[in-house]
Amino acid sequence: MTMTGLEADTATAYRRFATNEARGNSPIYEAICLRIADDDAVLSLIATLPAPKRQPNLVLGAARYLDAPSDDASSFVNWLREHWDEVRAVALSRATQTNEVGRCATLLPFIADAARAAGDGPIALVEVGCSAGLALYPDLYDYEYVSAGSEGGVDSGAGGERPLLTCVVAGALDEMTNATPRAPTIAWRGGLDLNPLDVLSDDPEALDNARWLRALVWPGQDERASRLAAAIDTVRRHVTSHPEDAAHIVRGDVVDDLERLVAQVPDELHLVLFHSAVLAYVDDDTRTRFERRLHELTHRPGGFTWISNEAPSVMPGTRDAVAAAWEPRDLRGRFVLALDGQPRALTGPHGQSLTPWDATN
Repeated sequence: MTMTGLEADTATAYRRFATNEARGNSPIYEAICLRIADDDAVLSLIATLPAPKRQPNLVLGAARYLDAPSDDASSFVNWLREHWDEVRAVALSRATQTNEVGRCATLLPFIADAARAAGDGPIALVEVGCSAGLALYPDLYDYEYVSAGSEGGVDSGAGGERPLLTCVVAGALDEMTNATPRAPTIAWRGGLDLNPLDVLSDDPEALDNARWLRALVWPGQDERASRLAAAIDTVRRHVTSHPEDAAHIVRGDVVDDLERLVAQVPDELHLVLFHSAVLAYVDDDTRTRFERRLHELTHRPGGFTWISNEAPSVMPGTRDAVAAAWEPRDLRGRFVLALDGQPRALTGPHGQSLTPWDATN
């Protein structure tokens, strides 16, 4: 289970985050969260935050934004205790909005497959929980799909100036998608977020937003940080030279304001809507209403494809299938990617791996 801040027991939530999320991904975050879980004084401070603001990603990201030392767990926790007022202010004013473009590597095969099934014409691409909107430009990145256990890979792009996203695939990628994935023509892009971030302009606020996104990258994950910086530069250059291709961004709720965004999508375009690591931060009732609304979109004139990429326990419509196939311990650190509500793959949370569902059980 992903820690959302909605759990009642903060100590348990931080301990769970350490063992289920940080372990194997960020040793220092694992050590920090375990130490916090045993520190009543720090837990009492965190408890002063509203429940949705207590999540580790947000609290630790706020501390890193304020330049907390990230090389030693004891030093970090001591710093957190001493600078709590500043950390609390950042946590209250910010939200967890990790804009991990690496996930495009796991999303692209399904986006390409949807475009192919719709006749290989141009599509509209929409992301719910878009943050800064960097994942709305999968066609600006290069990809390398490497077979698990092999040293070589398939490079679907030229590399060089464009970010190269590498994904380890268990099983044959072409058996899952019918072809090596290549980005379709994206004629319209749109995003929805409670607090969309501008990182593409040169004003101080955009630079500060980029700094916040960098703070949300876990310590020790230098490759992710470099990828984020490269993606911001790449998308900024593209939108500067092609302003007509700027994404249409709506500020609002995942359910209540979705219609305002979808109504802008040209009817003739096949709509591919995706979300990744978003619905863990809302309650079950919101998730159920969101699923119901997306099933209604299948009646769009141009057609509709829905791609969800969320933690295993998040999506109400896939929980039974996931529980029947896997023990919880086998899903630690994995997302379930579903296509139109049907599980299709297990994915690494940062796009680092992709395992077709049929190859997993």
